[in-house]
Amino acid sequence: MCPDPKWAVDLGKYKPDKENTYAYPIEEEGWIQAHNSLRGQIHTFGEALGATVARSEGKPPLAWEIAAIRRWWKSHHDVIHCHHHNEDERYVPFLNERFNYPHKLETDHVTLVKVLEELASLVDGLSTEDAEGLDKLAKAWDEYGTMLKPHLLEEEAFVLPLMRAYFTHEEMGKLVEVILTDPEAPPEEIGAFIHFMGEEKFRSVFMKQEGIPCFVWWVGGFSSKLTLYRTEIVPQVDALKSGTPPPPPASTCSIL
Repeated sequence: MCPDPKWAVDLGKYKPDKENTYAYPIEEEGWIQAHNSLRGQIHTFGEALGATVARSEGKPPLAWEIAAIRRWWKSHHDVIHCHHHNEDERYVPFLNERFNYPHKLETDHVTLVKVLEELASLVDGLSTEDAEGLDKLAKAWDEYGTMLKPHLLEEEAFVLPLMRAYFTHEEMGKLVEVILTDPEAPPEEIGAFIHFMGEEKFRSVFMKQEGIPCFVWWVGGFSSKLTLYRTEIVPQVDALKSGTPPPPPASTCSIL
């Protein structure tokens, strides 16, 4: 179905006829997979905070719980800021060449940054002597998820169909490659992306979909970034859910 021409920059020059260059459904787009990673993080950390609050029975958090929360939060903070950077600095300028990116979706990021700053303040303020800080953080996290999830869905509903109409898979693939191989990106970004998608699907479906050779799994750092995420980040939420301190990292992972 042809998108509403009101979004077009120049219909005479850029026609919305590129959908047939995509051999996979829109649900498999990397952009949606990145959103699924964020949704997974919101859910798992929400569960972890809920379990920690319930276990505390109104008492202040333990030192190891605070450390686990802060380590996990740092990872999420870095990942979502990197995600917004990719959208604001890479996708939006590129897509605006052929269709007008909805301004509301850009301004949403300004609001989300403020919310992230508030969350960071709550995380930094956690103390073994303050019984209220943990509960405040759990409530703020729920509000954050309630705000972020509709924004992700809105991007998927409006931007992705326009993207696939005005840009070929090959054109978008070059941008995906830049993001996947960005040496400045935090390793947790790709680690979380693969973790929530599933290693098997990433290797057998996503890499094939994007034309990524199988050997890049190792030489491109995908394997090591997933290992880091699963050995350093996932144990933090697992520990908070179970009430058992996480084991110390066995070693520092080498990121290629």
